[in-house]
Amino acid sequence: MNFCLQQKHFRNKQKEIEYISKKLQSYDWKTYPHRCLLILDDFASHPLLKNREQDMCRILKKLRHFNISVVICVQTAKSLSKDVKRILTDIILFPGLSEDDFMELMKESMAGKFDRHELWEKYKVIQDPHTSFRIHIYANKVQIVKSQ
Repeated sequence: MNFCLQQKHFRNKQKEIEYISKKLQSYDWKTYPHRCLLILDDFASHPLLKNREQDMCRILKKLRHFNISVVICVQTAKSLSKDVKRILTDIILFPGLSEDDFMELMKESMAGKFDRHELWEKYKVIQDPHTSFRIHIYANKVQIVKSQ
């Protein structure tokens, strides 16, 4: 999509939004965009996510109402703002997080409903860098998924 937008050379955001809307309508989407996934890679320290008054933070809070899923990929959870941490519904961690960072993430997110110390005991034994520790908050489920 980014390549397509670059080819069109839009002069302003309004024209770009109109183009995207018409393109989505041409795919016969009857309602608002659904079954969408927005991926923000290495976006944690970006100024758009630092302040909850920024448009990006406001949008992230509302996207779930439009059935748009968001994945934010970060090197460390410490770089996420509290507001973003509070709206996390699933957390996927890889080995390497310190106990303090882990506890802070659990405290500031909805994952705080789980026993933090019990989760830490499970997390800290992971050695394989490709094994993930997954917390599915609404499903009340914690998984350790080994790489294949």
